[in-house]
Amino acid sequence: MKKMALMLTAAILMLSTVPVFSQMTKAEKDECLLASKNCTSQVDDIYRRMHKLDKEIKKGTKVYTPQELQKLKDKLQETDQMLKDMELGGGN
Repeated sequence: MKKMALMLTAAILMLSTVPVFSQMTKAEKDECLLASKNCTSQVDDIYRRMHKLDKEIKKGTKVYTPQELQKLKDKLQETDQMLKDMELGGGN
């Protein structure tokens, strides 16, 4: 009887933590970098943007879907190419 009550309590606790975990990962996502949302007050220089993108990519699949990670990687490559173009004087 005690074993059954303990298992039931453990199951209830596990089920109650799942929604909290999914909310945490959504809150940890940087929506501004991912989809240009909630970033009206953010103006970053190119180095800060690259650092933020790299930091978000390192969070991996714990926070982002594989598609979102690919999107962040593409944005990092675009930003890196912009920096290279600027360093070379616009690519001319």
